[in-house]
Amino acid sequence: MDLSTNEITGLIPTSIGNLTSLRSMDLSNNRIISPIPSTFWKLLSLQILNLESNVLNAILPPELGFLSNLVVLNLSSNQFTGSIPPQIGQCHYLYSLRLSNNLLTGPIPQELGYCTDLTELDLSRNNLSGAIPMTFMNLSQLLELNLSYNSLGGKFSGFYPTRIPSVLSLDHNTGICGDPLYGLTPCQPSNTNTDSLHKKENTDSKHLVPRLLLAFAMFSCICLVAGSITVVCWRRKLAKKGKEISTEDFVSIWDFDAKVAFQDVLYATENFDEKYCIGVGGYGSVFRAEIQGKGTFAIKLLHRMEDYFDIGAFLAEVQVLTKIRHRCIVKLHGYCSHSQCKFLVYDLIERGSLTSIWHDQEQVKELDWPKRFTIVMDIGKALSYLHHDCDDPIVHRDIKSSNVLLDHDFKAYLSDFGMAKKLKDNSSSWSTIFAGSCGYIAPELTSTMVLTEKCDVYSFGVVVLEVVMGKHPGDLLLPFFCRTEQHTMLKDILDQRIMAPTTEEEKDIILLVMVAFACLQICPKSRPTMQQVCRALIARSLPAPILKPLNVIKLQHFHDFCGTIRNI
Repeated sequence: MDLSTNEITGLIPTSIGNLTSLRSMDLSNNRIISPIPSTFWKLLSLQILNLESNVLNAILPPELGFLSNLVVLNLSSNQFTGSIPPQIGQCHYLYSLRLSNNLLTGPIPQELGYCTDLTELDLSRNNLSGAIPMTFMNLSQLLELNLSYNSLGGKFSGFYPTRIPSVLSLDHNTGICGDPLYGLTPCQPSNTNTDSLHKKENTDSKHLVPRLLLAFAMFSCICLVAGSITVVCWRRKLAKKGKEISTEDFVSIWDFDAKVAFQDVLYATENFDEKYCIGVGGYGSVFRAEIQGKGTFAIKLLHRMEDYFDIGAFLAEVQVLTKIRHRCIVKLHGYCSHSQCKFLVYDLIERGSLTSIWHDQEQVKELDWPKRFTIVMDIGKALSYLHHDCDDPIVHRDIKSSNVLLDHDFKAYLSDFGMAKKLKDNSSSWSTIFAGSCGYIAPELTSTMVLTEKCDVYSFGVVVLEVVMGKHPGDLLLPFFCRTEQHTMLKDILDQRIMAPTTEEEKDIILLVMVAFACLQICPKSRPTMQQVCRALIARSLPAPILKPLNVIKLQHFHDFCGTIRNI
């Protein structure tokens, strides 16, 4: 759809949401006004969106993150206000992002650094503040970066030396410093005035040096005494078991001493310094923390939640989640809330997420077909436990490959239970705020906002296809009997980076794809339960008509056998 430069006025009609197969939309150079209709975010196939040079003056909508297939997004020369929503970082296929010449404020979200395919990024002529995120070092494909005419400051760490953007503009900001290679002023220590020091040395160096030495010695003695007193008092304070921290300043649910652990976490991460950050998600950032005497943990520092959650209800949920014990579920040790920060504490799983494996060409070769089948089995068992074996069913709400963690032996663990929810009072569903990640969300959740276990089942189906393909399935998530991909051969979607499967492994692959499409049924009631999925995976039984070589099976064949998973 190209309606650019037509002097169109007024609002975008709500019926735009009916164009669910639309891949490109250009409404630039018109006089379209806000708000953008909520139906707009149903255009999940959209790859190119150009709304440049209109009069859109609302807050930049976080729902942009729903359009996970976007490769080009241009909202330049409007009057968008507020901050850049971090949800844009969920559009992992973006290679061009232009938000210049708006009224945007606040910091640049570090999540943009995880759009690693970006080649063009233009955020110029806004009023953005803060430092340039360190995650921009991940943008190794950047050819153009324009952050000029903002209020950015701080130290810019730069890029990989061999991948400096050919067009780089950082001028007209308030105080960015860094490597002169990028045309920046070198960073200087904030507490040193070099010019005055040299002047003083030239005029009175004989008297200045002894005075400085004497002052330094006195200052050191004072610091030593004060430091010793502070340490002794701090240790005595921690040793007093009856001494409680005010509940107005500190709330905790832990399986070991929360008050000591809180200080240990801050010390281990140097107050959550970015150098300890190992991942960023929709609800917060994850930090590695080596706590002496307790081990190494993954600390999830949560974004501010008071505006979105009932904290009391949230704490009650966390208290239940800390009791979960399953081999395939990452242990949640607890939750700490302080006036300055809130974080969840998990066991650290060494290899990291399945998503990171897909981008590691060496590790992905180790992930052969038997290991992949076991990964699906592990995650299936974890979800079956949550849905069917807990006192109250627990819905994870955010099943995706980045929440599947692998240890050294490639055993899989389901993670990120800070946002999971119980289905209480014998209810089979729960109305909730929007949850989940673009590309993994069950279609009914975006419209009804009603959460059930079948939402997890759908997301699980996406992950199963991802395990088979070695990447997100993308268009295969559309209703597969209504698209051209129905004639695609099964062998053509397999991950080609590993050895071709044996005859026995081919049977497992067929079973995995059959399970995936059963879980991806549009109607929630048509999807199997996770208990039924696990039974099918354990039985490894296939209908005779589909037992064919991979090179003759088409994806459309699986539609006829989706219901058989529920009967195994």
